Amino acid sequence: MQIENRKHKTLRRFNKQLKEIAEIQGVEQNVTSYVIRHSFATNLKFAGVSTDLIGQSMGHHDVSVTQAYLKEFNDDIIDDAMSKLLEESILKYAS
Repeated sequence: MQIENRKHKTLRRFNKQLKEIAEIQGVEQNVTSYVIRHSFATNLKFAGVSTDLIGQSMGHHDVSVTQAYLKEFNDDIIDDAMSKLLEESILKYAS
């Protein structure tokens, strides 16, 4: 039980630090370790990386865990999100 409590405290502290970094960088979206892992998996999928390789890079021992991360993202959603990210990046760095 102590180990679980320690894990939760560490994760809360990590997520708090992520939020602080996001605020400093001007990121308005909610940023957590959960969001980052989903974003990582989604970006790899968008780049054409196989689900097996994505799972390995995330430390998943079962591909079904990786599929759970990716199931809610269809190609249209990914295309829209990446287009928006690209447009925002171009605008930010072009000025």
